[in-house]
Order: sequence, then structure tokens, then C-alpha cells
Amino acid sequence: MKAMIAIPALCLAMNAAAGCPVTHPREQPVIPDAAVASKQEMHRAQLAAEQYLLQGKAYLECGLMNRRQYSQLLSQLEIFSEQYNNEVIEYQIRRQMVAENDQAGVLPVTGGSAD
Repeated sequence: MKAMIAIPALCLAMNAAAGCPVTHPREQPVIPDAAVASKQEMHRAQLAAEQYLLQGKAYLECGLMNRRQYSQLLSQLEIFSEQYNNEVIEYQIRRQMVAENDQAGVLPVTGGSAD
């Protein structure tokens, strides 16, 4: 009797897993340090972050996890998104400061004495 219940349950689980087009996102992409990152590094990070978040969202929608797993992945995606957004904001502020200094003709401080 238990086997008769287990076999259909196993088949349903296999069908559910087969119906999910994506796998669980395992590794978060590396977020570059906005204080030193180049435009190209930030662009690559943007593409990787978008792919990671889309994969995570698609996996959440598959419904293959229990509530704890779902909440854990959702929290992981939210934390990653917040960290990435903070770095993007810092990067944009840095670029704006550099652009303003370039427009104003402000030279960087060299550390020499002005006699």
C-alpha cells in the first residue's frame, strides 16, 4: 500500500522538476567594488546580476521548494539585489564627482607643498 502511494508521489515530483526550466541559482555573481571599478566591470556585473536575479525569480515560480527554502532563497535574492544597487549608486556618485571635477578644471591634490 505504501509503495502504491509512493510511486505516484515520486512521478509527480519528477514531473514538477522536469517542468521547471531553470536550476536553483547556486553562486551569486561577484559585485565589483564601486570605488575602483571600471565602466566595463560594472557593465559585466550588471549583466551577471540580471541573469542571477531572473534565474532566481524563475526558480521561485517553479514551486519546487518548501516555505523555508522559498523564504531563504527570496531573502538571498533581496540581499544580493540591495548590495548590487548600493554599489551601482556609489559608482554613479563617483563618476558624477569625476565628471564635475573635469568640467571645473579641478586638479587632484598631489601632496606637494604650495609655497
